[in-house]
Amino acid sequence: MKNTLKEKLEQGKAVFGSFVVTNGLDNAEIMAHTGADCLMIDGEHGSMDLETAGKMISVIRNTKTTPLLRVANNDIALVKRGLDTGAHGLMIPLINTREEAEKAVQYSKYPPVGVRGMGLGRAVLFGAKADEYTDYFAKANDEVLLIVQVEHYTAVENIDEILSVPGIDIAFVGPMDLSTSMGISGQLDHPDVIKNCEKVIEACRKHNVVPGTMTWAGAMKKHMDMGFKFLLGGIDGIILYNGMRQLVDEFSKEA
Repeated sequence: MKNTLKEKLEQGKAVFGSFVVTNGLDNAEIMAHTGADCLMIDGEHGSMDLETAGKMISVIRNTKTTPLLRVANNDIALVKRGLDTGAHGLMIPLINTREEAEKAVQYSKYPPVGVRGMGLGRAVLFGAKADEYTDYFAKANDEVLLIVQVEHYTAVENIDEILSVPGIDIAFVGPMDLSTSMGISGQLDHPDVIKNCEKVIEACRKHNVVPGTMTWAGAMKKHMDMGFKFLLGGIDGIILYNGMRQLVDEFSKEA
């Protein structure tokens, strides 16, 4: 397997993608044809199940967009089954300590690095045409991205220890949850939130980990200037709503 998203990041390029939260397979397919670098299928919020996520990943893999998956928590069963969908990267929420980071790596890597089972899931086409998929087991530890979420002030306090764990590719700051944990919910441009973001970015530089964050229209340049390289912006449901609402508003003014 070859992970083109990881290749771009290793070249120092910034990448962009969006979240897919609804269960609409067509939504994922349409978004995958926009030219986005990646799509993050959200198995933490909403009602996304692994069967639907796996089908989305298969559709996305037929485009130039890289399919990623966020699991609900740092659970060995969720991580193993999430990776077996064939996602080229896995995001694990609420990693606050070195111990939690070590578990995330162990769960997501094949032996001898970790404890991921050599199962015949969608990642290897359920064992069909096995001769064409044997390199997955050999290369997955290096090619599949592991993304840990930094979304609590405790994680920022422990960020140096967390990122010292080998095997982490991206540290993703969740600014809304981070600000909420700090008692200043929604104040994403508050100096203390910015300071914590900068602390994460500095630790990423130290440990050769890619810094990422949630972004939005009008904020992308600011986030890239800060040093973030992995940007996710927009959610399929909101994008759909805003597009339809724009048309409804225009009609209401003219009717």
